[in-house]
Amino acid sequence: MNNKSEEFRNDERPVKFFTVDEANDLIPMLESMLKECDRILLEIRTVAELTEDIEWYWGESIRQDENPDRGEYLKLEKEKGARIGRWNEAVEKISALGVVLKNPDMGLIDFYSSREGHVILLCWQRGEPEVRYWHTLEGGYAGRRPLE
Repeated sequence: MNNKSEEFRNDERPVKFFTVDEANDLIPMLESMLKECDRILLEIRTVAELTEDIEWYWGESIRQDENPDRGEYLKLEKEKGARIGRWNEAVEKISALGVVLKNPDMGLIDFYSSREGHVILLCWQRGEPEVRYWHTLEGGYAGRRPLE
């Protein structure tokens, strides 16, 4: 493969291949971006809990115009939608770097790379100081192996 990015695609976007050093250079930025995702996700969960409480209290009647909490409920639903939009934008910014966000809660990110002529994934998890592991495309987190 001369130009792996042109020959290997994922989700209709050409895949960027990383060296270990290139992946490691992104870690400080990824840590910051993941913190922003955490913050937005906390906001979403908080607003979702409030809407669920209102739904639990009022049941289906929350959907009726004359319900006294309907205005607050609709405001919260709109806020939740806006925060979900911000979450999607934050995730897209991470993906736009060419990495694969495998698990936002764990901060698990893969970087396409090659090893001995095979496409692999360098694997990094939030809190690790650098990329230390890799796995096959099929191997996933459980199949992580040290870089050595």
